[in-house]
Amino acid sequence: MTVSGALQHYEAGLVANASRIASIESTLRTLTWFLPGRFQDAEVASEGLYSVLNLISLYHDSILHRAASSLPAPLRPPSSSHTRYTRHFTTHSKPYNLLAHSLSVVQSLELLLEMVARKKKGREGAEKTVIAIEALKALLRLGLMGATQGRTGVQPPVAEREVDPALLELNRERLARVRRAAQKDGSEATAAPKPQSAADVLLRQEHGRTDLELGMVQAEVEESEFWTGARTGYVRPTLASLRREGGDPADPLAQFGGGARTKDAGKEYLMSRVLTIEDVKRPQDLVAKAKGIKRLAEIIWILRPLIYVLAMRKYGRRHTLPYLLSLSLEYLAFSLRSTSTTRLASDKASGPMLPHATPSELERQETSKRGKMFWWYLLRGPVWESWTRPQLEGMARRFEDKPVIGFVATLLHDYVPLIDEYYYYTA
Repeated sequence: MTVSGALQHYEAGLVANASRIASIESTLRTLTWFLPGRFQDAEVASEGLYSVLNLISLYHDSILHRAASSLPAPLRPPSSSHTRYTRHFTTHSKPYNLLAHSLSVVQSLELLLEMVARKKKGREGAEKTVIAIEALKALLRLGLMGATQGRTGVQPPVAEREVDPALLELNRERLARVRRAAQKDGSEATAAPKPQSAADVLLRQEHGRTDLELGMVQAEVEESEFWTGARTGYVRPTLASLRREGGDPADPLAQFGGGARTKDAGKEYLMSRVLTIEDVKRPQDLVAKAKGIKRLAEIIWILRPLIYVLAMRKYGRRHTLPYLLSLSLEYLAFSLRSTSTTRLASDKASGPMLPHATPSELERQETSKRGKMFWWYLLRGPVWESWTRPQLEGMARRFEDKPVIGFVATLLHDYVPLIDEYYYYTA
């Protein structure tokens, strides 16, 4: 068997058993949290397993996304703004695809590389390794900024897994039954309606669907309490099916209420189908190009980690100066980003037909993520040494003899030395 044949066989097996594999990944990833402190070099073994799982998950995510994209529109799960944006650039820009996946790989391996360097070359070697990794990450992020024509970065730079494996398996089984029925029947009785617009034609050409196959899919979906619009050909669930309690936990409405239809399922479904500005924007327009102050803020945010580790190399990890320098740069980048967005909105004409140029949902999510990163400063530098660590150690001693809570206290005891030794535990 050739390598390509083996990969195709593996991918087919992954899609057919997506739920089981996702469960195994989750279990192993949870296990890595409890390994440190259990035996010698347990932290290296734990981080090695965690890094391998992250790399495998990146590969699995791409396979599951291709499988979900191959489904007909009525069965295809919706995509978030982050997925639409990152998938657009990974698909249409080879430099972005290479840089984004390289950055994801580096972020998955950074702590493991620091641990290995610490074990083999001591603290000196670990510090040089951290500087090299941060320099590489800064170059990759600047490259991503160039590949997107000056747009600010999003984290993570590649699409995350957002497809429910159980729903994917159900829909693929449903589609397989439809195809078998189409091949057995061979009639045009269930042929899809004629395309109503150029978009319909492009959609069918993009996914390579025949009219017979699309018609069989629609007929099968209609049997599952869905109806098809006579003019548009769009497929929607019936109101009776939305009102009914219970139902199949794997039906297309399973994403609302954990698989059980509730009295609010109809409202939730309708709200999920409301078109917003984000829905009609092109994927590349979900993040605006950074100019002026906003571009300066992005460059400062990209270079801040490298400047921080260089300062720690010179003055020491627990010195106050590197800590204050890093905090100041991060706050400066965050405030400049927020100020530039506010100024852009106030400079634009407004009115019923000319709304303010507000940031997109994806940009707001990214800004929120960067704001939450300030909490990590409680685990760094002099604040960690003088306040946070004594508080955590005192809490662990207070509850170490208590049932259940004592287990959490043990974990705190195991992780405090790791936060002391390794930079990437709090980076």
